[in-house]
Amino acid sequence: MSIKNKVIIIILVFAALIVAGFYFGYQKYFLQKTERTSELIVEKPAETTKPESKKPPVPIPPAVPTMLSGYELYKNSEFGFQIQYPETWNIAIENIENVRGEQTKGFFFKKPNSDLRFAILPRDGLSYGLPDGGITAKIVISGSAGSQTQYTLTDGRRLLLVHPQYALFNWSEDIGRLDVMSSIEDPAGDFKIFNQMLQTFKFITQQ
Repeated sequence: MSIKNKVIIIILVFAALIVAGFYFGYQKYFLQKTERTSELIVEKPAETTKPESKKPPVPIPPAVPTMLSGYELYKNSEFGFQIQYPETWNIAIENIENVRGEQTKGFFFKKPNSDLRFAILPRDGLSYGLPDGGITAKIVISGSAGSQTQYTLTDGRRLLLVHPQYALFNWSEDIGRLDVMSSIEDPAGDFKIFNQMLQTFKFITQQ
């Protein structure tokens, strides 16, 4: 083979190698990059969100007075108050002549066979001598300011006078009072009952 032919064959081989190199480089880099780019720009189908179901509002039940266990509710719209008392006690409504000679009423909640009682009275509805040394404190009763004074009687009973600074219907402003008398046997235990009753005392609207 002549030298000229050898040179031509060598040139053709190098050309073939160069073409093959370009081809494989194109396949390896350019096409793969194009595929990756196309993958990145593919848009995902939009997620459809379900509309929120509108639930009907839950009705709010009307406020109901909380009843103490073993207690009954007494309500008097004429005089504008209500109170809970032990279900075994008796209720007495008495006509009272106050110290000015006026006719009014008193409401007595009494434990049977005991001098233990809880009364709702005009402030000057009953008159009796009180011992010295009463302890007075400010209180809140039925959402209104008031005061209470506690006495210890000579026989060991305890007397508690509570004055709400609010007008009881059909009684004058600041006259109505709660008059609490313990028994001799268990004054401390009686006052636990009184405190429960005081917490349930409410002024109500006259009907």
